[in-house]
Amino acid sequence: MPKTCQILNRDQIKMLAIVAMTFNHISHILMTPGGALAEVFEDIGYFTALTMCFFLVEGYQYTRSKKAYTKRLFIFALVSQVPYVLALGFFQLNVLFTLFFCFLILWVMDSPLQAWKKKLLLIGLTLATVICDWAVVLAVATILFKKNQGSPRGQAGAYGILIALFWLLNIPGYAPPDAANPLLSGHAILHGFYAALGLIASAVATLIFYNGKKSEKQSNFHKWFFYVYYPAHLAVLWAIHLIRA
Repeated sequence: MPKTCQILNRDQIKMLAIVAMTFNHISHILMTPGGALAEVFEDIGYFTALTMCFFLVEGYQYTRSKKAYTKRLFIFALVSQVPYVLALGFFQLNVLFTLFFCFLILWVMDSPLQAWKKKLLLIGLTLATVICDWAVVLAVATILFKKNQGSPRGQAGAYGILIALFWLLNIPGYAPPDAANPLLSGHAILHGFYAALGLIASAVATLIFYNGKKSEKQSNFHKWFFYVYYPAHLAVLWAIHLIRA
């Protein structure tokens, strides 16, 4: 890929992901469901989870203390759970729990365990994400990104699989109630594709525009900002929702 395209560092892309996530949550918390603008805001937010998963896999190899990283993910996942449920009304574990399980998947993949033990643990950790936001998809993404690390073509193929999977999983949710076969509904197929555009944007950002570097300034700020912002912005949006009610 020409280096002239590689104009964004890791932290800049993460900031874009945070903004996109905020649009998604504004849609769910403050906007009328089913509206065109609400759907646009929702779809923009699908950029975030896969992008964060990509950088989780990339950053894993540079993590000084895997135990400390695991502990940090788990603690902030716990802190975020109450505002997540209050703001979004989703009775499932938030995406930080999903990323926590994804980090454990990476740990297992790098472990010296026997192959059959690794497979059992990977299946178990993937199934554990069923009760989380971005169930299964992020676990599969973690495995694919890890297996194809260092291969631009392999990473592109991983993104292709994940985009197709996400598209297919979303189609039934967009189908009209009277559709004989939701998977064959033109309306659902089209809106499922709109939802997948966020994932396509994630692929473009990380595979084409990413320069492989992190920000040279304010490293501690970038390290902690997402962890703090995630529960904080949910709490703020929930408060705004209560004031408007």
